[in-house]
Parts: sequence; structure tokens; C-alpha cells
Amino acid sequence: MKLALQEGLYDDGGFGKFVERAQEWGFDAVEVWGEGLSDRLTEVKKVVSDAGMPVSSICPGGGGIRGSLLSGDEAGRSAAAADIETLLEMGAELGGAGLIIVPEFGVEKFMALYPDLSDFESRKRMFADRLAPLAEKAATLGVDILIEPLNRYEAFFMLTVGQAAEICRLTGSPAVKVMADLFHMGIEERSVINALATNSGYIAHIHLVDTNRKLPGFGDRDFLPVFKTLDEKSFGGHLCLECGIPGDPFHDIPKSIETINMILDKL
Repeated sequence: MKLALQEGLYDDGGFGKFVERAQEWGFDAVEVWGEGLSDRLTEVKKVVSDAGMPVSSICPGGGGIRGSLLSGDEAGRSAAAADIETLLEMGAELGGAGLIIVPEFGVEKFMALYPDLSDFESRKRMFADRLAPLAEKAATLGVDILIEPLNRYEAFFMLTVGQAAEICRLTGSPAVKVMADLFHMGIEERSVINALATNSGYIAHIHLVDTNRKLPGFGDRDFLPVFKTLDEKSFGGHLCLECGIPGDPFHDIPKSIETINMILDKL
């Protein structure tokens, strides 16, 4: 399986050093930060090209996409659509890097312990319709839109991988796929393994994280069933580290990779 490392998890003296270190540690690709990417796109393209390091994906971060496609405000919807289009174009320039999209994040609504209050059913068609023209552009560019469900404490819409897969079906576009984050899944899925297996045809990218949102191996998740399920379903995307680092990154990240590889060797 292919491993990727997300930019920005630690300070390593610039993007070039980050890519160099990722290669030294044995990563197959990097996930770049979308916020401010347009201002440094030339540098990022040169670094990854010179290093021969693929860019698996773009994570917009908190400010990479203004507004939301689900916004009740037209200006907010237009801003989100414009930013998504720009990031899709940059993804194409970066060799077809997929664009992660969180439909709704940090909203005023708050479900606390009541995920059943989610308004997914009432807004799923609206979201799919608003996503459709962007999906058409993504397909033309040869990049994927990777929609990411969050947990009930961070979003009000689309909490599970199954719901994300339903959005894929509603858009009818092969360019719309699912980004599954194991931390969010650990909160919302009745069974992480069943959710991965059932929706494997739509999952194109995974954020690999332990139960405590730290590096794999620094929590108590059993990753063997996860990797076994992905292997059985012929998962071809990247497993990307997007997680907290409990201590020294130059010790903990290699330790985490060692743990991951030990588990993969058991398959």
C-alpha cells in the first residue's frame, strides 16, 4: 500500500526539506496544504518534479475554500465554487492530485450527542446538484474530488462514509470519490471495517490516524483488520498521515512507519 505524508504536521524548514525528509522516511507521496497554494505553486511544482515525488492530494485546510456549497448565502456558495475550481486546476498542474472537500465545517449548528439530528437527508440532493458542475470540471481536468465526512462535533452534514458514497452516486460522476478519515470513522461508524468494506468502490484516499488522533501506533487502534480489508478490496489509493505527533517528529514519524510496515508484513 502507498503511504503519503501531509504537509504542515511539523516544521522542517520549508517545503523542499519536507519532501526530502518524506523520501528519506520511505513515503510514496505527499499531501500538500491548499491554503495559500496559489502563491507558491511554482515552488511546489519544481520541488516535487525535481524529487520525483508525486502529490497524492490537496487538503484545503481551514482557509483554502471560502464559504460552502451548502451556504444559504449566494456569495458564500459562489466563493466556495470559485476556490474549488482554482484548487482543481492546481491539482491538475500537480499531476492529478485529488482535492479533499469537507462539505461543511465549523458551522454554528452543533449536534453534541445527537447525530440523528443531522440534516443529511434534507440537503443531500442540494449538495449533489451544486457539486455536479465542479465534478464535470474535475473529470475534464483528470482529477478527483475527494469528499470527506466529519464527526458530529465538527459538522452537521455528512457524518459517515456511507453518506459520502451516496453523494457519489447522486452526482453520477466518476470524478467524485470518498476520502475516509479513520478518526472521524471511529466516532461515527458502527463498524469501521464494515464501512470500509461496504463502500470500498468509492474510497480513493484515506487519512491514517490512531484512535487518539495521533500517529498510527500511538493509540490503541488495531490496524491489521483495516489493512486486511483494504488489501482484500484492492484499495489503490494512498494512506496519508494526517494526525498529531505526540513528541519529536523525527523520532515518532519513523517509529510510526515502522509500526505500519510491521502490520503490512502480516498480510
